[in-house]
Amino acid sequence: MRGVNRSADTARTLILIGLILDVIGEAILLVVGVFFLIVPLFGAVLLGIALVGFVWVALVYVFSYERVRNGDYEGARTPTLVFAILSLITLALIPGILFLIGYVKLGDALREASPAAPAWGSPLPPAAPSPAAPLGGGARYCAHCGRANPGTATYCTGCGAPLG
Repeated sequence: MRGVNRSADTARTLILIGLILDVIGEAILLVVGVFFLIVPLFGAVLLGIALVGFVWVALVYVFSYERVRNGDYEGARTPTLVFAILSLITLALIPGILFLIGYVKLGDALREASPAAPAWGSPLPPAAPSPAAPLGGGARYCAHCGRANPGTATYCTGCGAPLG
């Protein structure tokens, strides 16, 4: 079982709501297009736009929503940002804003998933001593992992990084 990542859950929910709003908008456009087939050119244009919109919804689902569901937050970030920008440009303002917030929450999800990075608002861990400076007892601390090493060591005994 994967750990709880609230930012990822929020991003997934925002992207899903944006998708639902896109589907509703495309369905309305489809119905209006069918109704306006009385004026063939206008109706055909509306139907064409609706069909392109449904392809758009499928792309958002595959490249953004599915990736978030599968835990690929890094892989979902760029497509989510692209979908947000394109939605805003095409005047789908609410889905665009939701995708944009989802993009930000995916960045938060990546920070939450990384064990090395402290969460926002949490106190920073204490700073490691200078890497090459021998301290009491001749110990040298690794700048990479913070492990204490004998004063004569040239490489860290924990991670193998040079102590120089």
